[in-house]
Amino acid sequence: MKYLLITLLALIVGGFIGRTIWGEKKPEPVDPVQVIVTQVRTHAIIEHERQLAIWYRACPQVFGKTPTIFIAWPAKLSYELELADVQVTREGTVIKVTTSAIHADEPSIPTDFVDYLSTTSIFTFANEQELVNHEIGKASPIARYLTTYFLTHDPSLQADFANELQSLVEHLAGALGVPVTRVDVDIPKVVVPTSNWPKLPKLELCAGSLAAVNGMPFAKVDDGYTVPVGFRPPPSARSTSPRKTTSGTAAPITTPADAPKGTASVFPMR
Repeated sequence: MKYLLITLLALIVGGFIGRTIWGEKKPEPVDPVQVIVTQVRTHAIIEHERQLAIWYRACPQVFGKTPTIFIAWPAKLSYELELADVQVTREGTVIKVTTSAIHADEPSIPTDFVDYLSTTSIFTFANEQELVNHEIGKASPIARYLTTYFLTHDPSLQADFANELQSLVEHLAGALGVPVTRVDVDIPKVVVPTSNWPKLPKLELCAGSLAAVNGMPFAKVDDGYTVPVGFRPPPSARSTSPRKTTSGTAAPITTPADAPKGTASVFPMR
């Protein structure tokens, strides 16, 4: 009997000690900012595009009478914002999101939609299809140049990414019950050194004409050299549309300081 009591006492004491050591612990509070960071990084990437239409009149120098070739083709410029290294901080009811810079993908050129109109003469001693194919071969370098141009000169591109990331963070904060009055998104502005810019191919534009993208001139020929022409891309429809917050009210439109203002200009052909 004595040994039985000692054994029972030992079991009770051991059970108490075990419960104290391995018993259930109160769950530690979850940091909502860390949850937001994890979910945003899980989103992995944000993508946006720009749809372009490029056209120009070429007058290539050939033996005999110079032909006139009007050529037009579409292009899709693609841009990405990677979220793997995104940083999120909170000060009171303001959340700040910091990301890496936007980068461009290889542009897409559906050659099946390339259109052309050629005016030749019996005195043009050159193969028309070869001349057209030569112009079509310039589509890729032109699209690469425009991809970099829009990346560095289209403020609404950065606004599109910022607005989408703002919306994502606002929805996550609302789901976690985190009171938020503002979400600031800091995306570094892309600066491409002149030496790294894609070069425009040699264009043999007809005298007094310009190469255009979405109706805006982007290149001309001066003394036989192809010269870029600066233009201000109009803001995208997404960047100028009212955005809804998690409360259902319209959020203020994000307008970069260098966003284009006013109306586009149409330059007459000389």
